[in-house]
Amino acid sequence: MSNDRSRREFLQAGLAVPAAGLLSSPRLEAALEAVQGTPQVVYRTLGKTGLKVSGVGYGIGFVPVTEVVARAIDMGINYYDTARDYGDSEKIFSGVIKGKRDKIIIATKSPSRKKADILKDLDTSLQALGTDHVDIWHLHARDTPAAIPDEAVEAMRLCKQSGKARFIGFSCHDTNNMADFAIKNKFDVVQTTYSFAIGSYYRDQAIAKLHAAGIGVIAMKVVVALSGLHLKGFDNPPHSTGEGPLAGIKWVLNNPAIGTTVPFMQKISELEMNFRAMSEPYTPADEKMIYVRNEQIRPFYCRMCYQCKGQCPKGVPIADALRSLAYHDFGGNYHQAAASFRDVTKEVRDVRCSDCSSCAVQCPNGVHVQERMIRAQELLG
Repeated sequence: MSNDRSRREFLQAGLAVPAAGLLSSPRLEAALEAVQGTPQVVYRTLGKTGLKVSGVGYGIGFVPVTEVVARAIDMGINYYDTARDYGDSEKIFSGVIKGKRDKIIIATKSPSRKKADILKDLDTSLQALGTDHVDIWHLHARDTPAAIPDEAVEAMRLCKQSGKARFIGFSCHDTNNMADFAIKNKFDVVQTTYSFAIGSYYRDQAIAKLHAAGIGVIAMKVVVALSGLHLKGFDNPPHSTGEGPLAGIKWVLNNPAIGTTVPFMQKISELEMNFRAMSEPYTPADEKMIYVRNEQIRPFYCRMCYQCKGQCPKGVPIADALRSLAYHDFGGNYHQAAASFRDVTKEVRDVRCSDCSSCAVQCPNGVHVQERMIRAQELLG
């Protein structure tokens, strides 16, 4: 069937749509472009912030690939995520965005908990980025209310009042534990893990609650489980280095509560593939692809459901440790994995899971917990 005929039939099918809706519907416009085979940017509103963000954003990571970031800006991707504790990420990024600041939305993060340190971190980030404000200022990796003490909340409000940060939020992995806190303390956005592997069962209710409260939701780790698995003897399925990530992003964007996504992209080819997720439909073929992949990684990938919390008699934070391991085994980033592992296990550094004859933790998702923990301790400890 020709593109012209497809377009005509699509338009005819939509004649019942009121004219005003036809002209103003971004989804319809995106669908028309998809029929023609031309991917395009589709912008979504990020909660009550009113920010119009591209459905596919960019997590620029520890070492931004500058030519890929520059190409993403040229393509119309406008949401960029970094952090104060990502080494020189902010400084490297600043060299790409000179003269383009008005085209993009910048989010960065503070690892600190004390008021004075959070305020100082923001000033340091602004200097590194070469800008007088960031659009979103996050507290980094907060999975319990105790990780955001009152003085941290006060600092964030001061950052917003000063105009140095337009909106404030935090990133987290345990959304269920933090949604009510975000609403109570009037944060503007929350960045959280969300993917087909983690699944709607563990996240949708909390995400829906945030969305209903007008809090913008940014999805991270959206394709990590579709990346190549860096384990000796594991044969990656063909789609793991093909269009699996595309299907994964389409799955995430099927949820209207998600404002944007922040996949890390190292190649132009990855960028161009992920870009398509904004205007291509999620198909049965996509569903089959990611279902098969989900079963293949079941023994290896922690879903961060946190049902194992408190089960280890030695106090090992299983989900946090296995999330660190995933940075290496699924993302191929030893530096990030080791840094994360050192941070989340500092109170149980001397524990060795190989000392236990059997593991007290039985994962409801089928993860081989003891095997994975031994690997994490040997590789990263």
